[in-house]
Amino acid sequence: MARTRDEQKFNQCRNSLIDVGQELFITSSFNSVGLNDILKHAGIPKGSFYHYFESKEDFALQVVEQYHKANHAALEALLQDESLTAYQQLKAFFQNTIDHFGDVGYCQGCLMANLSQEIADVNENMRSKISKFSTEMVDKVSECLLRLENNELNLGHLRPCEAAQVLMNSWMGAIMKMKLEKSREPLDVFMKFFFSR
Repeated sequence: MARTRDEQKFNQCRNSLIDVGQELFITSSFNSVGLNDILKHAGIPKGSFYHYFESKEDFALQVVEQYHKANHAALEALLQDESLTAYQQLKAFFQNTIDHFGDVGYCQGCLMANLSQEIADVNENMRSKISKFSTEMVDKVSECLLRLENNELNLGHLRPCEAAQVLMNSWMGAIMKMKLEKSREPLDVFMKFFFSR
């Protein structure tokens, strides 16, 4: 008689691998992290990786998806907070992320930005997935910008979808400079430019 899989244990192990993968990819890089590194940090026996994922690429796609879902949910939660104005919602989202970067020493950056720099030119599946998730974040920011009043971000000459791109592109650039310098200053300059009041 065939053994039935314990779905709860399977999902726990799979999620543990994804959590570890996110940590390793963001503190190191996709190419420098081996499967044995992932399994070791997750405390899962060697050779069992392919019980959970078809390939390292499939694994990375799942890691990226989880990372995106967490960021998207954090932004969505703030945008639903009716005690805050649209301006305050966006400002809180970026400030919360800055606080997180401070906790880790301004040295890890954004997983999406890191991976896009590392493998977007050589892995179309990863590039496409990261691009899709990036667009979803821009779209969500654009929805919020529709509710801003009196050109509060000094982007009133742009359509909301364009202003959202400027905002998120500037944010990605600030994160990359932060990581390069291991300094909060690029993030503070970003906030001073867009959220000075």
